[in-house]
Amino acid sequence: GSYGGSTSLFLRGGESDYVKVLVDGVPVNDPGGYYDFANLSTDNVDRIEIARGPVSVLYGSDAVTGVVQIFTRRGAGPPTADATVRAGTFGTRFGEGAVRGAAGPLGYSASLSRYLTDGTYRFNSAYHSTTGSAALTLTPDDRTRVTLTARAGDHRLNFPTDFTGAPVDSNAFTTRNTTTLGLDLGRRLGDGSRLQLLLARYAATDGADDRPDGPGDTTGVFASQSHGHEVRQSADARLELDPGGGLRLVTGAALEFENLRETSQATSNFGGGPATSADRFDASRRNGAAYGEALLRLGSRTLVNFGTRVDQNQRFGTHATYRAGVVYRLVGATRVRASIGSAFKEPSLRENFARSAYEVGNPDLRPERTRSWELGLEQTAAAGRLVLSATWFDQRFRDLIQYNSNAATGAPNYANVARATSRGLELSATTRPVDAVTLTASYTWLRTRVDDAGFSTDPGDQFVNGKPLIRRPAHSARLDAHGRIAGRFGLGAALTYVGRRDDVDFRPFPSVRVSLPGYLLADLDAEADLLAPRGAAPSLTATLRVENLFNRSYQTVVAFPGRGRAVLAGLRAGL
Repeated sequence: GSYGGSTSLFLRGGESDYVKVLVDGVPVNDPGGYYDFANLSTDNVDRIEIARGPVSVLYGSDAVTGVVQIFTRRGAGPPTADATVRAGTFGTRFGEGAVRGAAGPLGYSASLSRYLTDGTYRFNSAYHSTTGSAALTLTPDDRTRVTLTARAGDHRLNFPTDFTGAPVDSNAFTTRNTTTLGLDLGRRLGDGSRLQLLLARYAATDGADDRPDGPGDTTGVFASQSHGHEVRQSADARLELDPGGGLRLVTGAALEFENLRETSQATSNFGGGPATSADRFDASRRNGAAYGEALLRLGSRTLVNFGTRVDQNQRFGTHATYRAGVVYRLVGATRVRASIGSAFKEPSLRENFARSAYEVGNPDLRPERTRSWELGLEQTAAAGRLVLSATWFDQRFRDLIQYNSNAATGAPNYANVARATSRGLELSATTRPVDAVTLTASYTWLRTRVDDAGFSTDPGDQFVNGKPLIRRPAHSARLDAHGRIAGRFGLGAALTYVGRRDDVDFRPFPSVRVSLPGYLLADLDAEADLLAPRGAAPSLTATLRVENLFNRSYQTVVAFPGRGRAVLAGLRAGL
């Protein structure tokens, strides 16, 4: 859909709440796993790391198909500052200012940005986002490091569409304010040991407002408002030991507290006249865990690792996960790797505690769980200028939680009933034919299957026995090219292919299962250094980005069209 619309990540065929997202080590998923990437800005971001596969051993709940870690830039060296402005189609405007540097043992980095767009629909489609971030790193001696990070966002999305994708609403909007705080304390105790303590807090306040568009808007649920506030607080203490002999040990303990408060009201004309209903929700949950991992190097060719974790959750009790793997160097720069592991995702707070006319939580829910194995091959050639990799993965999802609309009055609506399987092949290649040019290609072949549809019985449901999971393409690929010309000009191009995939069309009743066609998108970017930095004189760079170069029509979700061609031009100045 338009800018700011709900954005999900489906990694290795898993659900959209199966990927744990960490910002400077702070978990930012909603309690129960979901994370909306729509408001995630890369301002002041140093790097993004992605770990694929089940990694609950180190990261706990939600790390079912992978982990995305986002790291804020750290300050070092002489003070520097830069500013960026961009503008383009759909009434888009963007501005950012940043400073970073170091003063003795203290490094600092800070950024503030503002993003505005009118959106892709003809009315009520604006999106505004303000993001601020900072990092302070204190290194009082060569054994100690203390890092304080903060990131805050203020976002508002106006949207005209209803659940069918039809643009019919002139004044509906949502708001989201987030704050992420992390304190990372690290101390090297000796030559072979290091202690780390991470204190984390994530808070998010959500609002939704959909009042009547006019005096005549009095059918169905014609007015609604809601407000929610969630908090995740955690402490993670970790000890790393290197006793020698090729052995490295990691052991730790974690404690987390979650809370969600919501209020909502809706006015409808059901039952012959306007009636307003209200709902209040307030629930908390805590989780404690202990974990350990061992890495052992056997000779010069083999690396073995094994880890395990035990969680003690206030609701579902004790749950254990594991992960084991081996990497073996065959000859030269050829490596083969294999791993097996398990992971879990805790129920959402509403699935555990909801109490309303249409939703009753189940405090006895088990966590959703997975078991996975993978086998990979990596090859480096041409003196490191060519890297090839292939990975086969097989993952089974069990105890999936589903909502049962036919539950008896007062009985829980949620139960662990569904099962699914995901397997596939990931191929990638990266090459640098010359120092100034990098080419990267990737391809994924994916097969998902519903093994047990649970409560779903209609052919138009999201879960149908023997059918693929929705919105998972069987084929997807990406090609990137980046290069520098004469040291002053940068050029980049990307091709993204997404193949045919199943989806559910909710416009008719009952809903029907449809097949969305594949699509191919092309993006371009360029930059030119107008002024090179000289002494105290600033540098100046012109930038250009074109998304969906050929203005292709496509849908990632049925009835919600993707964005058309977008052109953004700008300037970046640095001191």
